[in-house]
Amino acid sequence: MQSILTQRVHELVDLGWEPKTSTETTASLVGRRPFNWWLFLLVIFFFPVVGGVLYLIFWTVTSQATVFLHVEGDKVATAGDSWLISLHEAQSARDKERRQEIKARGFLAVMWPQLLFSLVLIVIWVLILKRYF
Repeated sequence: MQSILTQRVHELVDLGWEPKTSTETTASLVGRRPFNWWLFLLVIFFFPVVGGVLYLIFWTVTSQATVFLHVEGDKVATAGDSWLISLHEAQSARDKERRQEIKARGFLAVMWPQLLFSLVLIVIWVLILKRYF
């Protein structure tokens, strides 16, 4: 495998992709599309008994994404679900910035909005469950 292709494959593996096949000038990698938490919560709300399980089965069956890489001259071209690579790279950059911010300012100073939102959601779910059960 050529060095630029090898380097790009290693970058994608670090982002969570798994190599499927490779030749001297091509490679294919598989990954998963993001889990839609809002849709999952909506399905659980409207179909409380089996909705969550059905959505998990649906997501597992349909979420596989494939990316094909091939060398064109001195560049690596991407085909397939390349939008997902962009999403993973952006998320990786955000996570790196957040880790640096947490290291500089402290965990609670950075994460209090997310913690508060999670607490509010838990309280709402408990109230909904108490009301209907």
